[in-house]
Amino acid sequence: MGDPAAAHFSRLQVLHAALLRQPIWRWHSPEPISLDLLRKLHCPNYVDAMLAGTKPLAQSAHLPWSPALVRASLAMLGGQLFAAKAALSEGVALNVACGFHHAYHDRGGGFCVFNGLALVALAHPDLRVVVLDCDEHGGDGTAAFADRLTNLWSISVFGTRFGVRTNARTLALRVPLGENPEERMQAYLSVIAQALDHALGLRPDLLLYQAGVDMHENDPKATLKLSSETIARRDQQVFATVASTGIPLLCSLAGGYQSPEKTALLYQQTTDALASAYGGPNGSMLRIA
Repeated sequence: MGDPAAAHFSRLQVLHAALLRQPIWRWHSPEPISLDLLRKLHCPNYVDAMLAGTKPLAQSAHLPWSPALVRASLAMLGGQLFAAKAALSEGVALNVACGFHHAYHDRGGGFCVFNGLALVALAHPDLRVVVLDCDEHGGDGTAAFADRLTNLWSISVFGTRFGVRTNARTLALRVPLGENPEERMQAYLSVIAQALDHALGLRPDLLLYQAGVDMHENDPKATLKLSSETIARRDQQVFATVASTGIPLLCSLAGGYQSPEKTALLYQQTTDALASAYGGPNGSMLRIA
């Protein structure tokens, strides 16, 4: 049998291969995150358990532990740090990685080993960092970190609550379920507009956009059941709005549980919308980690 964790992340490999054929992207392969910084983000006991494969904490993300899973997780976090710096210096960047928002300070969760969204706020304590999380599942781990880090705010737009609730530093927006595709699209894009207004009102120094595709109508974990067109319009709306403000943007990917090929096609909608809003086929090159 194959490695379930490798299968889980294989959609990112398919996307990577597709984006390599697009000359607009400048690729970087960052160093893994330092363990000292990781232990400042997460409870050292949890970090050490993940490094050693010590149960039950090493399986708290609901992924089978392996050295490859640890290496991939550390590399994703390194990419997140590099992409954040690139976004701050150049206005926008993309991290081709996913699996951040369900990880808590003392454990993983929901296929998320370490929280790369909270990591950016920890690494930049002088900046106001706002997360706009558009995954099918609410960003409960990031919301918990927003209670710990005073420069982090979390906005979660979701179909499945996953425990996230509105409080002083988190806005939880559950999307109403429409009766037909048109109602679902209008309801969803209306909530996205509300989330964007709130995000910009927080005056962020850096906006982190978590672009999930697991609310798609053919995704086995979806409740929202949105069309490909609706998800594309969401991304266009987010990128056009943020680009017009000049606020630095870091885009990372999130859930998607169809086949790797179908999920990667939806991710590519997101990357195409990002390229169109910030560069375009004949515009400036964009950084990707």
